[in-house]
Amino acid sequence: MSKTRKHRRKAASARARTAGRRASRIRLWGAAGAALSGGLLLARIAFPPTLDLAEVPGYSDSERDERVRAKVEDARQAVAADPRSGSAWGRLGSVLHAHEREAAAAAAYQRAVELDPDEPRWPYLLALAAKTPDPVVALDASARAVALLPGYAPGQLLRAELLEQDGEAGTARDHYRRAAALDSRCAPCELGLGRLALAAGDLEVSRRHLERVATLQPGARAPHVLLVQVYRSLGNMDAARRAAQRVGRLDGEVIHNDPFMNEVVEEGVSVIGYHRRAAVADSLGNQTKAELVYRTLLEAHPEDANGHYNLGNLLARLGRTDEAILRYRRVLEIAPENAEARFNLGNMLLNQGRLEEAEREYRTALETWPDHAGTLTNLANVLARRNRISDAVPIYRRAVAADHENPIAHHQLGQILARQGSVAAAIEHFRASLATRPGSGPVHLDLAMALAGVSDYAGAWRHLVAARETGTNPPGEFVEFLRERVPGAVPASDSEGPR
Repeated sequence: MSKTRKHRRKAASARARTAGRRASRIRLWGAAGAALSGGLLLARIAFPPTLDLAEVPGYSDSERDERVRAKVEDARQAVAADPRSGSAWGRLGSVLHAHEREAAAAAAYQRAVELDPDEPRWPYLLALAAKTPDPVVALDASARAVALLPGYAPGQLLRAELLEQDGEAGTARDHYRRAAALDSRCAPCELGLGRLALAAGDLEVSRRHLERVATLQPGARAPHVLLVQVYRSLGNMDAARRAAQRVGRLDGEVIHNDPFMNEVVEEGVSVIGYHRRAAVADSLGNQTKAELVYRTLLEAHPEDANGHYNLGNLLARLGRTDEAILRYRRVLEIAPENAEARFNLGNMLLNQGRLEEAEREYRTALETWPDHAGTLTNLANVLARRNRISDAVPIYRRAVAADHENPIAHHQLGQILARQGSVAAAIEHFRASLATRPGSGPVHLDLAMALAGVSDYAGAWRHLVAARETGTNPPGEFVEFLRERVPGAVPASDSEGPR
């Protein structure tokens, strides 16, 4: 998925300033330069049967993408032909919104609200479009959207975010809870509740909500940023350190499914618009559509490295390795310094057993990305598979230094050290691996064998049982070896495993 971040401008929360803005507002209509003033949503405006195209908001004169210009022009023509149609104004707002023309989109949505007052999507989309340029308008519109459609979780969520931004913490909390009740997997709802609890000093409540976000969306960065502060305030410095490490390696957004906004995204025909359309399709499980959108994008923009990269990632997840390799190679033709594409290319080659080629790609990626734990780990894996153990060990150590929670590097390094007779050091690495992946049967089994090697038979038995519970079957002779040495171990047949 293309990684784009939402940039938010903090709204003024002082009541005097807010009241002043409510008293007098002017809405710009984009390129046409016309203005609409007066009370939002409630004013009654007489709409003529036809409208001069010059009075309809549209694209910026700087817009060079012909597809975008044609899309906007089509929507403007529809409005000019039928200016009394709320749906025509709403679609124009959606087209402008999809191409990041928020101020002009808000003006079009406002007309749609006036003409089609019972349709909840128009005030909801108006609130989204006005969120940054005019938070007061957004707050008013969100109230109308929630009143019209109280069962729409994204509407409750948006209302909560705007209220929180306006300093209304108590009411915001209520709407976050309503959204969470409507959608039990609403990660942004949990994030908002965690943020409010932290601001109120309710550290345990905040921790629970933020950890829930991290569970729902493991790739999201935001919950870990706040968890660093929460853990430190609770005195759990180890957890704070681990959260800080995750902040450094994660860059995903906290997302949620928003059908109204998904329809807006479908109007996008710019490079960014195509990326968003593909990302939405992918997130909704429609990989066939996502692939088609990426290919359409690349037909129009064959030099878009991000398009090739994201399509490569999609193909890799679908198991179409050869096609993914071609896409990653195309990325590197366009942007040779793209270490992420080179890392992924190395992974595809490693999966195919092309170890020499994979090693070359990993080493080249490290020239740009010297501390990337994944690249270091996989390079060490390649070296180990090529029986270059003395070369692999220092690379594994670099991987662990770059990411102390790296379960694979800890496990692999522990296996090598155990074979080399450094059992105590191996045990430490196995324990570190289990700290991140407590359900890994193979690591439990390796740790059991290492503990048996230092005569900690009771500890070995516990990890032997844990390995068996995860579905990893230990060797029968090792089971019998431990059973003879652990008082109270319950005899069992080899087929049943340890008990």
